[in-house]
Amino acid sequence: MLRAALAVLLIASVFESAAAEVRGVVMHETRAMGYFIGDTITRTAEIETGPDDEILPAALPRPGLLNYWLELRDVELSSERRGDGRVHKLTLTYQTFYTPLDTRRLVIPSSEIAVRTADGTENAKIPAFSFIMSPLREVLPQKYNDEDGYLLPDSEPDKRRSGALRTAALAAAGLAALFLILLARDLAWWPFNRRPARPFSRAAREVSRVLGTENGEGYRGALLALHRAFDSAAGRRVLASDLDRFLVTHPEHGANRADVERFFAASRTVFFGDAEREGKMGLPPSELRALASTLAQQERAAR
Repeated sequence: MLRAALAVLLIASVFESAAAEVRGVVMHETRAMGYFIGDTITRTAEIETGPDDEILPAALPRPGLLNYWLELRDVELSSERRGDGRVHKLTLTYQTFYTPLDTRRLVIPSSEIAVRTADGTENAKIPAFSFIMSPLREVLPQKYNDEDGYLLPDSEPDKRRSGALRTAALAAAGLAALFLILLARDLAWWPFNRRPARPFSRAAREVSRVLGTENGEGYRGALLALHRAFDSAAGRRVLASDLDRFLVTHPEHGANRADVERFFAASRTVFFGDAEREGKMGLPPSELRALASTLAQQERAAR
């Protein structure tokens, strides 16, 4: 009975020891040739340990110069559970500054990583890695001329056709100039500041202004402003009886004959009949404002 118990304890201790040891190191290397000065080399080691083992951060190699031609640039460590154990992924990034004169084999030295287990500390060995570096130029390069030595002559820039771009630029400039001319004409800039007067445009602004006032003379003022526009456009006083003659000389307003007749009728009622209320019924202020705006638009289109 005692022997059986001792055997069980011995087997348990063996399994416990096996569960707490470094089980193996698997390397994932990059290519072993085709390196030049300044290239980086990345090595990845997967260290398999027991489920509760961990790598001591203080035992990791520190970035910095390892010798005159090799530098450890970066160290990354991650860990994950896998099966009945744990895998620690260690990524080491090196950079070489060796300048070979010919093809040369170099070696990144091996290193040991301390792993803390339940029984103490064990070392996982990262093996050495050899790779081949190549020179950037030949040992005795050819001289191209006596003055510049080994430097190549400057390459001439490519000559590209710019005809399409030039045409597009000229077209854009022409359109911009055209729009500027149209804007200058619309705003009466020089040399369009001496264009013919637009009495109906001026009257439309005046009608909108006086109808917006709160005093009782707003409607009368709007009628007077439009009367002055008819007189200015005809060059003389225009009455209701002169409407046919006015439309002959200003045919652009012929489409609004009925509204113009209503305007003269409302004006007669207001000024001669002293009945502003009846005048507003015949031609409400909103329709008077619309008539002035329409006459101004026809005037701008004709001129």
